[in-house]
Amino acid sequence: MNFFGNFSDIRYLFLFVVVGLMTTTLSAQTIVENTDESQVIEEKRDDTIAKDAKEEEAKLKKQAQPEKPPRFGGHVGIVIPIVTRGNGRTTTIADNFVIGFPFALTVRTNSPAAFDFEFIPTINTPSNQDFRFLVHPGIVYAFKKNYAVGVRAAYEFGTGSYGFTPIANRSFKLTEKTKYFIEVDFPVRRERRPNRTRFTSVGFAIHSGISF
Repeated sequence: MNFFGNFSDIRYLFLFVVVGLMTTTLSAQTIVENTDESQVIEEKRDDTIAKDAKEEEAKLKKQAQPEKPPRFGGHVGIVIPIVTRGNGRTTTIADNFVIGFPFALTVRTNSPAAFDFEFIPTINTPSNQDFRFLVHPGIVYAFKKNYAVGVRAAYEFGTGSYGFTPIANRSFKLTEKTKYFIEVDFPVRRERRPNRTRFTSVGFAIHSGISF
């Protein structure tokens, strides 16, 4: 009788030990999982802090850099009107050959925009050699891959015509400081008839040259 009583006590003791071991194992696993999760959170926080610190450092360096002063350049070339529509008729290069010789002073800033002060003396064919001089200042905005667009104001001495010229060009690097460019111009002008009345003309011209 005492043997069976002792055997029951041993079973209870063994069951208690097993339950205790299981509880300890589960507690240990929970502690390990919580520790791993805390480490992951800590690593993410450290990465975020390091990233913010780098961004702040880059921002401070950019602010500390002094702005470059405006740079001066320019261009020279030729411009040939291809076709013009105005006063009820269309004039092409075959009807009236005109050639201009643009030259300009360009003020480049730290932004993609540049101020371009262009002047164009022009002459007609030998059958009609009148001399004209176009004042043609404007703003040119450069994009990546050497493309640019802009618009110029226009006033022509000799005819009294005025207006504006949208432009678009593509440049090709020649040397470190010079480029070849080809440009399309769309001159819009208010021109004067012989009887002093005015009409609007719209044209298309090709302009090419060297910029520096």
